[in-house]
Amino acid sequence: MPPKWRDLADEIAAQISSGEYSPGDRLPKIEELAFQGKGSKTTVHAAYKALEADGLVTSSRGHGTIVRARATLSTAAEREERSKLTGSSWRAGERSDSHMAGIVSASEEVAEALGISAGTPVLRRSRTYRDEHTNAVVSHSTSWIPATIAEELPELLMGKRLSGGTSIDLITRHTGRPVTRRVSAMWARITTPADAESLEIPQDTRAAVIVLTVRVIDSSGATIEYGVDVGGPGRHWTKEEASQ
Repeated sequence: MPPKWRDLADEIAAQISSGEYSPGDRLPKIEELAFQGKGSKTTVHAAYKALEADGLVTSSRGHGTIVRARATLSTAAEREERSKLTGSSWRAGERSDSHMAGIVSASEEVAEALGISAGTPVLRRSRTYRDEHTNAVVSHSTSWIPATIAEELPELLMGKRLSGGTSIDLITRHTGRPVTRRVSAMWARITTPADAESLEIPQDTRAAVIVLTVRVIDSSGATIEYGVDVGGPGRHWTKEEASQ
């Protein structure tokens, strides 16, 4: 049986992941949680120390225990550009796992995005991006590629991280047709059960998540990939541009 401080730390970590506590929020004072029956002051103090060690909070005298800002989201275009510059789509402090790939039937949404008929075979690839310091899910990414392309590039069918760049890098090198346009969209929605499962948060979470979609179009006018990224509660997207 885990110690009481570990149970309390896990409980608070889940509240942070669900968005109940947002970045910048101050956690209750140790005395408050002890008064609420969460454990002795020693138990609460140990739980807060564990959360700090996990990178979820920071503590300082006079300021209390504050929820840390979470890693921001990246668009597909940003990951592709980062891959070209550094050889990896990961941003600093990030890693990916749970890579999966397989041929599925295109849903109506995917078919419309790719310009094909619903039910047509497509390659579905998915992966989970994590904050390497806390292991928390930053976002879950899924992409769909026409099966005809996958047949020519069998490495895309492997359920593992690609070497040599992103899927778009591989496709454009193989076809010789560069990407000329991207159609992107971003919105928020209340967490669905499917979102909760992929983001590894409680099924009853009712916080908002960010959805990023992109259609990648090559020089022939064909959509070669449709991607959907779902960012966990409390995540945000930022973009920095140099002044002219």
